[in-house]
This record gives sequence, C-alpha cells and structure tokens, in this order.
Amino acid sequence: MSGVSLKPRAALEARVDLSGLTPAVACATSLRELEHLAVPYGATSVPLGELFFIEGAPEGVLLIEIGDERLDGVGAGMAGGELIVDGRVGAWAGRGMSGGVLRISGDAGDFLGAEMSGGRIELAGNAGAHAGGASSGSRRGMSDGVLKIAGSAGERAGARQRGGLILIGGDAGAGLATGMIAGTISVAGSVGTLAGRGMKRGTLLVNALPELPAGFADTGTHDLVALRLLARRVPDLAATLKDVTQARRLVGDTLMGGQGEVLVV
Repeated sequence: MSGVSLKPRAALEARVDLSGLTPAVACATSLRELEHLAVPYGATSVPLGELFFIEGAPEGVLLIEIGDERLDGVGAGMAGGELIVDGRVGAWAGRGMSGGVLRISGDAGDFLGAEMSGGRIELAGNAGAHAGGASSGSRRGMSDGVLKIAGSAGERAGARQRGGLILIGGDAGAGLATGMIAGTISVAGSVGTLAGRGMKRGTLLVNALPELPAGFADTGTHDLVALRLLARRVPDLAATLKDVTQARRLVGDTLMGGQGEVLVV
C-alpha cells in the first residue's frame, strides 16, 4: 500500500468536507482515481484534483501538506493508518474514529474527536467546542481511544463521554464533562464554570478546584489506587500522574444521582 500527499492548489474559497477520505481509502486508490473523487465544496461538489495536487507519500500515510480552517471532517471515520496535517483544520476532525492515528500540527475547530470509539488524536494547537463530546442531537460522546490536546479546549469538552482518555495541556472552557458517564479527562490549566454538571461517573483530574455545580460533595483526601492501576496500561495517563499518589476527591453530580469524581492533585 502506498501513501498519498495532498497539497492545496490555491487558497480555499469555501469549506471542503473530507469526511471518509481516510488513509485506508486514499492509500488503496490510484492517484488518478483520487483526482476524480467528488468532494463537497461549499454548496457544490468538485473533483478532489481541482483543489489539491495529489502525489505519493510514505507507505500507509495520508498527508495534508498545508492545513486550512475550511477543511472539515479530516480523519472522520478512520479505522486505521496514519493521517498527518501540517497546519490547522476545521470542524469534525476525527469524528467517529475507531482506530489509527490523526496528527494535526495546528488548531482544530469544533467537535474534534466527537464520538470517537478508538484510535489516537494528537493536536498541537487549540481545539474548539465539544472536543471528545457528542455530535448535535446525539446522546453519546467519546467512548474509547486517546484525544491529546496540547493547547486549550473550548466549552463542553468531553460532554456525554462514555470512555477513553482526554488530555488537555492548556485550559478547558465551561461545561467540561457535562453528562459524563465514564472515562477520564485531565486538564493541566484552568477549568471553566459548571464542570461536571450532570456527571454520572468517570474521572476529572485537575490541578486546582474548579467552580462545580452544587451537587458535588467533598470527601477529603484519597489515595489514587484505581487511577494508578489504570495508568499502568495507559502511558499517557502515567505521564500525567507522574509521582502523584493522593488527591482531594469530590463526588457528584449527586443532584442527578451521579457518582463521578473530580480529583484535585
């Protein structure tokens, strides 16, 4: 299987939907066939070759050489392989991923990793709203995999999360982990208001106590036995915890019958 490189022919004048153009699809298709592949472009569709120079790349890799905030759905539906973006992307990047690795060197729009069920996303910049969360009208957010954001994340990251790991190196906006059912979220920076609202289960790991809804009860300092056992199988979590063995633990959202935990280390 060969790799494929896409390089924009000119600045994009409308949004492009690249959903479904995964490494498995691109690398198993001839360059000539890819040039004729129709993609949504604004209110119409155009051949992919009208927007991008299409060339070979390292085996098994789909490379977008120059990113753009108008590129939506990058890596959506990925089940394997590697997709690399040199620059920023638009909304829905990595939506519904079940495997593979998506690496983005810039920022990402809303719904990064929404409803992903596996795989790994590494974002060098900032993410918009709903990272790792649920799509509009959906009841399920991220259920597995790793979503690593080096910068900050917008509001409602991890909303309705059902599993997996979200690592945020910067700040997180309001409504973090809203309706969370399972999984782990770690935030190195500050956390916006109403984190954990409607939280059922799951773990939110923070460096300072955020503003929480009234339904959270402080249970004092606890040993991180379960979390450290999990970290043995998840290197990213182990790197986040480092030598931390104890944390202040708050449980909630009890007003919603929840037993999620906010750990302040």
